[in-house]
Amino acid sequence: MKIFVEDNILIKDRVCKSKILNNFKPPYSATVVEKILAAGMEITDSQDGADAVLSTSAPDDMYYIKPTYGTVSRYGLVADVSSMDQIGVGAVNIGDAFAVLAVIAGRDEKDGTSCPAEKYEYSPYDGEPDVTDYKPDGECLYEVYTIIAAAEFCGNVARFDGLKFGYMAENFTGMDDLVIKSRSEAFTLESKLKAMMGAYVLSEGQFEKYYQKAVKARRIILQSVSELLRLDNKVIRAPDMTAAYLTGFPALAAPSGIIYLAYSHKEGLLWNTKL
Repeated sequence: MKIFVEDNILIKDRVCKSKILNNFKPPYSATVVEKILAAGMEITDSQDGADAVLSTSAPDDMYYIKPTYGTVSRYGLVADVSSMDQIGVGAVNIGDAFAVLAVIAGRDEKDGTSCPAEKYEYSPYDGEPDVTDYKPDGECLYEVYTIIAAAEFCGNVARFDGLKFGYMAENFTGMDDLVIKSRSEAFTLESKLKAMMGAYVLSEGQFEKYYQKAVKARRIILQSVSELLRLDNKVIRAPDMTAAYLTGFPALAAPSGIIYLAYSHKEGLLWNTKL
């Protein structure tokens, strides 16, 4: 089986395409890469012709499984939003996606958020799941996501300063100027705005007003989604992946664009929803 690996997942000596990581060659491969190679799968340089894709977001025209947070090691994944980052699998054939997920899922001592089971097996549940639409009215779902994502992103990109690795500006006067110019030249406008927002919501006088409230609201969202999903064979249909990222629950994005969520470690229920 041929696997395309998104470039924010490290492969030893493969240069990342991001400008901020210009010329950085990882000295090691991500745990998921080691697992797929050990299983005899082949890594391909192009998504065209690949049987499956390892990614943190849904590829176009594919089934995409975002597994329960912690079931797949994040060791070797370039951090974006640590409490939501999760490597998933996309494939044209949903069976192939679950087959690859079974290979890469499992305990990894190198990842402190890794779930305890050494191995996870995935198969369809008997019968069709009970599907309910999720309507997050009044829960400020997107505002909560935006605030927490910006705050964590701000902390994660602080290491990219042009000093130790990655892109370094050529013309600078002093260390402060080097950091400012390197980050200004290498980060996209979107990344700059996201980092600035994160710095703002974490700043003195704003932390309690924004970030602390968002964390509390996230717990309420987790509780409300949990209540919907705890029943047997229960699946919710959501407009996008936001609720899955905030709760850590597994989700399936169908090629049609429909998103389904299930309770923790009930990925098999999602397999049935494609019907």
